[in-house]
Parts: sequence; structure tokens; C-alpha cells
Amino acid sequence: MDTIFCRGVRIFLYVCYNDFIMETQYTAIWRLIEYAAGDACFNMAADEAVALMVEAGSSPTTLRFYGWAVPSVTIGAFQRIGAIDTEACQALNVPVVRRPTGGRAIVHDDELTFSFSTGTRAAPFSESLLYNYKAIGTAFFQAFQRLGLDCAITQRRLKRSEASPATANPMCFSAASYSEMTIDGRKILGAAQKRYRGALLEQGAIPLSVNRPLLLEVFGTGASGLDIINAGNADVAGLREFDDSITLSSVQTAVVEAFEEVFNIRLHPGRLAEQEMSLAQELLRKYQSRQWTFRK
Repeated sequence: MDTIFCRGVRIFLYVCYNDFIMETQYTAIWRLIEYAAGDACFNMAADEAVALMVEAGSSPTTLRFYGWAVPSVTIGAFQRIGAIDTEACQALNVPVVRRPTGGRAIVHDDELTFSFSTGTRAAPFSESLLYNYKAIGTAFFQAFQRLGLDCAITQRRLKRSEASPATANPMCFSAASYSEMTIDGRKILGAAQKRYRGALLEQGAIPLSVNRPLLLEVFGTGASGLDIINAGNADVAGLREFDDSITLSSVQTAVVEAFEEVFNIRLHPGRLAEQEMSLAQELLRKYQSRQWTFRK
């Protein structure tokens, strides 16, 4: 990216985020775990294991990319299981697992999924929840700019009725929340966070294409507000609807480069440490249990 374009992006971000400017004084090496497809329950267990090890100071700040061995559904930590049609999921052999983070249900298929785990006791993530959403959102905004996508960042928080697990449309991509990305009003990135005492975990999904028939199966029973899907004009969109040359690899590369520039760090490829793998195997029992996934 040339100097003039970089300066233009920074000015644009300043205008969009008002008083938010990411200070670029934190030169560090963060860990990058590159894309691999995995089981739905293991994906959640691995994300939580990394976040807990980061909180303990045993693991570095980590950006992890992954996918799904088969199409899967995750529901938010506080969402009611009745928001989705679990019988349809079972009939279609679509795994359902509850995330450690909040938010609403996501059908994961052709997408780049990410998790970001970092400490919150020191800069640059020692500020408020909203500030941290802004910081991470800035990096993804710049990544989409690198891909040539004319996206916008949502500046408003969802109203209580829009965000409540009891009253909101149960599909995550039905509405964009604070610091999520849209193109022409259609959501292209959904994310949710969990705060620990000394760390945060953000999980997010970037669809490359949208499996609308599966959305209908998962959300088609008694779910409010799904006329948009039935009409074929849903607010969710895959990146290839805007540029069919986009690949999973190109999105991953753009995100890595944007994170390095925005946070003035370097992402060094790595893998789950032995201690993280051991903890993930312990946590796997929780995510595989009906007691966890059907707890609400």
C-alpha cells in the first residue's frame, strides 16, 4: 500500500471513529495460527484454551484463523437454544455448539473464521470494551479496503430489543452491531467478545459465500424476522458477491497485513502449544456436552 493511500485510510478512520486513534508505539511479536478446518466443538475449545493461556501470561497475543470440517452452527453464550431448529440440524448432520462469546447464532460454512486473544492489563487493549471493539474493527476495516471492498463500519450499538436473546432476530447476520462491517447495508463480518479478568477473546466470521438454503433450515421454525431470507434479500452477504476473485487466502493475507500496520506489530506463524492443546482437550468435554449447548 503506498504512502498516500495509507494516509487517506488513516484520515478516513479518524473521521469515522471521532476521537479514536490507535497509537502505534507498541512494537511486538504476536502469534499467527494459520487457517485449518476443524470440528465445531474443538474450534470452540481451542479458542477458549488460547484465551485462558493468554490471560495467565503463558501465551502471546494470538490471531487464529480456522474453518469448519462440515457446515456447523454456533449459538451465543447467552442465547436460547430454541432460537434455532435443532431437529433440522440433527437431520442434516449439522453440529450445533454454544460459543464462549455472546451474540447470536451463526451458520458456518464457506467462510474465514477468526479468533483474537489478547491481554487487557496493558495498552493497547486496556481501555473499555467499546474501545477494544473499535481497535479490532479498525484492522478489519483496513483489511477490506486492501481487498478493494467499499465497506462501512457500524457506528451504533444495537437497541435492547435488537440485541436481546429473547426478542431479537436470532441470526447474527440479521443486523450489524457496533464496529461490524457492512457493504450497501449488508453485513460481511460478525463478531462477539468475552472479557476475562485480564484478557479478551473476540470470535468472528467473514462469509465468502452464503448457504441460504441451510439458513432457512436452521432458522426456519418459529424464528421472527426471517422474511428477509425467504424473500432472497437477506442482510447477510458473502464477499464473493462483491468480487468473485476473492479467496480465503487473500482475505487471510489482507487481515494479517492490516493487523500489522494498525497495531505496529509483526505476526509470527505458530501453532497451539502443548499446554494449550492439553487444555483444549479438557475443554472439549464441555463443548461436546448437551449440558453446555442446551443450558438455556
